[in-house]
Amino acid sequence: MADTVNPESFEAIVERAYRTLPQKIRKLRDFPGIQVVDEPPADVLKDISNRRKWRRGTELLGLYSGTFRTKRSYAEVKYAPDLIFVFRGPILRSSKGDLRAEVKRVVWHEVAHWLGYETEEQVKALGL
Repeated sequence: MADTVNPESFEAIVERAYRTLPQKIRKLRDFPGIQVVDEPPADVLKDISNRRKWRRGTELLGLYSGTFRTKRSYAEVKYAPDLIFVFRGPILRSSKGDLRAEVKRVVWHEVAHWLGYETEEQVKALGL
């Protein structure tokens, strides 16, 4: 589909997906930034591909990088901000038509990880 979507309009789709989150979540002081990146870094793909449950050939659409909100300590020293990455290339390559709905699912999925749903099974149980 979709290599025809320009970066600006893709970022607008991500922004729209962010705005669909409940306001009480968006307004949390520690809400992570959301960054659109063309492709996942090679070292991240290598690390994930070494996991047992990762199916070969699966695209990485998004990633939460940080400490799960439920695992934080008041004494924790932060060296880098929490971020949600949305990977444009993999989403466009795997898109089956409704790009807005697919981006929304990725954003909500990664927000669920930030909120403390650690495993893919936990997030999938939420319907994300």
